[in-house]
Amino acid sequence: MSNYLRLKKMLYVVSLAAVSIVLSLIEITWPVPGFQFLKIDFSEVAILIALLVLGTKETFVVVLIRAFARRLFRGFSPDELVGELLAVFASFAIIFGYTLAKRVLKDRSRPLFYEVSINGNKVHVKEMIIYTSIITLSLSITLWAVNFLFTTPFYFSYFTGDIHFSVFTWIPNAQFPNIGSFLWFTIAGYFPFNLTKGILVTIIFMLIKPRMKYLEL
Repeated sequence: MSNYLRLKKMLYVVSLAAVSIVLSLIEITWPVPGFQFLKIDFSEVAILIALLVLGTKETFVVVLIRAFARRLFRGFSPDELVGELLAVFASFAIIFGYTLAKRVLKDRSRPLFYEVSINGNKVHVKEMIIYTSIITLSLSITLWAVNFLFTTPFYFSYFTGDIHFSVFTWIPNAQFPNIGSFLWFTIAGYFPFNLTKGILVTIIFMLIKPRMKYLEL
């Protein structure tokens, strides 16, 4: 690859990371009592666009740049770092879901940076359903598991001063007498949120996707 193309690719990586940061500022508070700390943002739309335009490796770089840049602006306190780590896991789950959906659809197209698709610009119902279902499930299951095992026990215990990094050392306690009660708490709290976020983000991306090939890449 020529130096010109390397520089061009780097500019796309930085630009999409910047778009992702801006989109993360648009937040919708989750209106469920006890879970108002959860906020839906649309920064993952830029991550999906990076996958479409640049490919997987470059998208990982976009995610890491976004994470580091946001910490420069928002600080490096332990609770903020854990929140950013969750955002990184969310992006990785979406990357995995996108890659799996392409395999299921037997889509062998290369990123638009290398090869513009000559296929029609319509999104078929099957494509919409498969991308939305797989990406949403990947996001929901991954984020629930990380929250259940590590981050929620840390958050709850962090503000009490008796810090725990795992559900297995944190339970039992006054709030949750056993792991079963905490399990259902996290399922009821996190699954609806991540299902909603996954569906919204993927649908927005699928509406943008057919128009991306008209960009001057």
